[in-house]
Amino acid sequence: MTQQRSEEVMRRYLTEVVAQGKLEVIDELAADDMVDHTQSIPGKAGLVAHVTSFRERNKDVELTVERVIASDDEVVGIWTWRATHSTDMYAVPPTGGTLEVRVASIFRLRDGMLVDYEVISDALTGFRRMGATVAIDPPGP
Repeated sequence: MTQQRSEEVMRRYLTEVVAQGKLEVIDELAADDMVDHTQSIPGKAGLVAHVTSFRERNKDVELTVERVIASDDEVVGIWTWRATHSTDMYAVPPTGGTLEVRVASIFRLRDGMLVDYEVISDALTGFRRMGATVAIDPPGP
C-alpha cells in the first residue's frame, strides 16, 4: 500500500482506538490474522484484549501522539500517555499520582492492514518520576 495508509492506520489506532476506546475501528485497521506480541490471544481479539486491559487500568487516560514515522509497510508511532495510577501495575500498588509513560508502537502492514504489532514502553521511568519504588529484579520465590 502506501506510506500515507501506514500513517493513517497508526494515527487512527492511537487517537480513536486507544485514546477513545472505539474498539470497532480495529476491524478497519487490522487483518483477521494479525499478531499482537503483547497477547497470547490470536488475531484481532488479541488487540481488542490489549486495548481493553489498558483502558480498564487507565480510566482517565490522555494521549499525545508525538511522532509517526512510516513507510509503505511499516510504521512507528511515538506517543505519551498520562493517567491516574489507580490500579496495581507491574507490582507497584496504586499511588494516586499521575503516571506518564512514553511508548513506541511498531506496526507491520500487509495490503494496508495491520498484521504485526509490537510495543516498547518506558513505564519504569514513568513510575520513578512519580516517586514510586520499582524493583528491577523482584525477589524470587
